[in-house]
Amino acid sequence: MKKANWARSHLSRYARVLSRATCERRQSPLSTGKWREMKSEKEQMTASKDKGVLKIKLRDNSGDQDNIPKQKEDKKEVFTKVVIRRLPPHLTKEQLEEHLSPLPSFDYFEFFSADPSLYPHLFSRAYINFKNQDDILLFRDRFDGYVFIDNKGQEFPAVVEFAPFQKVSKKKLKKKDAKAGSIEEDPEYKRFLENYSCDEEKSMANPETLLGEIEAKTKELIAKRTTPLLEKNKTKK
Repeated sequence: MKKANWARSHLSRYARVLSRATCERRQSPLSTGKWREMKSEKEQMTASKDKGVLKIKLRDNSGDQDNIPKQKEDKKEVFTKVVIRRLPPHLTKEQLEEHLSPLPSFDYFEFFSADPSLYPHLFSRAYINFKNQDDILLFRDRFDGYVFIDNKGQEFPAVVEFAPFQKVSKKKLKKKDAKAGSIEEDPEYKRFLENYSCDEEKSMANPETLLGEIEAKTKELIAKRTTPLLEKNKTKK
């Protein structure tokens, strides 16, 4: 009896679940033909959205192509500055110019002697900026590996390569001084000349007249010299 009751209760529960599921299925739009309608509407909406996006993109692209500025072509850096290294430490600029002459046209030449603090690696170097780039190859073929000999007979094979820093320092022109060469017209200088000429005339005078002038000046100074006691005596008198 118990088993029969248990089976009946389970069957009734299962029937309730099935009936509830069928009711929900009937009420839901997926169980009817509405699902197809919804699917078609969804496809139409996505298609219309895609078309709209494509139109916007085409418009944006067409507008961007007109507004995009033309990119400037990257200027290629031209290397014209050369350094010649491993020169003898006691070599001077004048001696180097003699060795390198005749030099092609250049607008910058700077020579640096050896730094004693870098002993034993003591080498001079020079920087040259050529106006024509084709002259660099000729200069390299001529002086790369060129052996310089110092006063002691030691050999120094030179090395020619592009300078790591290609810019050239521009020498600033000094402004001309407006007062240069105008000292003769300066009033203070004229006064000085007058006083100096008077002193020369006095020095050229006789010693007796000079002594008389000195005595007269000393008397004037003594007469002008006063003290509080002398002033008091003057007031009493």
